[in-house]
Amino acid sequence: MKAFTIISGIFVCLASLASCSDEGIPSLSEQNSSPNSRSVSSSDVILQWTVEEQKIDGFGVAQAGWADYLYAHRKRNEVMDILFGQDGLKLSILRGEVFPHYWENTADKDFNLDADINLSLDDPFFDTDFSADGNEAAEAIAQRNGQLWISQQAKQTYQVDKLIFSTWTPPAYMKSNGSTSKGYLKSSYYQAYADYLSAFCSAYASKGLPVYAISPANEPEYAATWNSCLWLPGTTTLGPFIVNNLGPTLRNTNPTTKIIFGENGQWTGILGFIMGSQNYVRDILNLNSRITNFPIIAAGHGYIDPVTKKDPGIAPFEKAESKNIPVWLTEISDPSTSYDPTMTDALRWAKVFHRYLCEANAGAIVWWAGALPDRSTTEGMIYISKNRTDYEVPKRCEVFGNFSRYIPVNSTRISAQYNPDLGYMISGYKSGKSFTVVAINPADTETTVNLTLSNAQTSGSLQGYVTDATRKWEAATPIQPIGNSYTLVLPARSVVSYTGMVQ
Repeated sequence: MKAFTIISGIFVCLASLASCSDEGIPSLSEQNSSPNSRSVSSSDVILQWTVEEQKIDGFGVAQAGWADYLYAHRKRNEVMDILFGQDGLKLSILRGEVFPHYWENTADKDFNLDADINLSLDDPFFDTDFSADGNEAAEAIAQRNGQLWISQQAKQTYQVDKLIFSTWTPPAYMKSNGSTSKGYLKSSYYQAYADYLSAFCSAYASKGLPVYAISPANEPEYAATWNSCLWLPGTTTLGPFIVNNLGPTLRNTNPTTKIIFGENGQWTGILGFIMGSQNYVRDILNLNSRITNFPIIAAGHGYIDPVTKKDPGIAPFEKAESKNIPVWLTEISDPSTSYDPTMTDALRWAKVFHRYLCEANAGAIVWWAGALPDRSTTEGMIYISKNRTDYEVPKRCEVFGNFSRYIPVNSTRISAQYNPDLGYMISGYKSGKSFTVVAINPADTETTVNLTLSNAQTSGSLQGYVTDATRKWEAATPIQPIGNSYTLVLPARSVVSYTGMVQ
């Protein structure tokens, strides 16, 4: 999605609270049958060490389309530190864009990677308002160069291990309407487009920036007024393109690069009017069985349905899960509600992150966008001013850190059983002998929770890190176990990440 021109409507966060478990709340008799029956029977939350769910591939942000303003910002290094640094969000995924203005005719073969991207920040070029009418050429240069600079910093300075790129549209000359907006890819250009994406991956790899995954079709069901391309029906266009063109081409040129497919604007369809990613992915898998011969990631976005103006349901991609295909949320934000830097907005998003992890079994969450000059919506994780000096870090950024900082890449979500009617939300993750618990308390009063590990023996204290209206990842007093249980005191309107060990 693009800021300022995005579809209208309100992305209303679902307020229902649910257990982070596929099994529900065990009865007292079921609890008493546990090997830890004494502690489990009196517990508010049971963390099931041996009940494993999805692997966590990481957390990230997109800078696609907004690389220009971050590139020009005088405090860009500080902003990058907040997003990717050890004292910041420690993000492991950066999402960029394969711009259509790389190649504007059949003679173009360059991705402009030899441009001078180390201009002085005092250079007059950076004073350009890139989104203003008449500055389209400068905007394209700043986007390309900015994306390269940001990607290099993410990889070389912060060791970000997953650079992913989505494509809003193929180059205009390959399309039915000769435009970067709307239209569709002409079938006669299927292989040329596959070669274009392959060449992009090779070009970035030549700069020490291997492409972890690439998406040929961002929001393929939506003919947006900005860069867009229809791939409808997906069963007869996108699936065959991947199977017959892109998959084989990347296998020969960039065999480790994964292919992202889905990325519809809505996670699930609403009343059948718009096909969400869940069904789009399902249909492609049903009718293109050979697609699993290639390394693939099923993905979706979390925006409202443009027809009904309702939220999408948050549910698993069952067909992808049945084939052990990772499922990622590759874009989410709210382009239609007012900017809110407070804990009220942060708690709203903490609940959303929890639900995608625990109800949709998402293996990655990527926010749109990392830093942008928009203080009217909730699209940016960080607000950067067009004066090129000021920026603001809202509370939603900090609560995102309660997930991204403390849930290790390649960890596994484990079942957390509790009564959702009590108001709080709990999720658990394990990595080797370490584990993480993320607890959300949206109530106006503190809440005490007894948490017990089942089928694992605690080892030492549990360390909490608190984010609320006045604190950011503040270390709390370590909690000593009593038997196999911990007593958690969750501050009012807070998100707390706990880390611990088992024997």
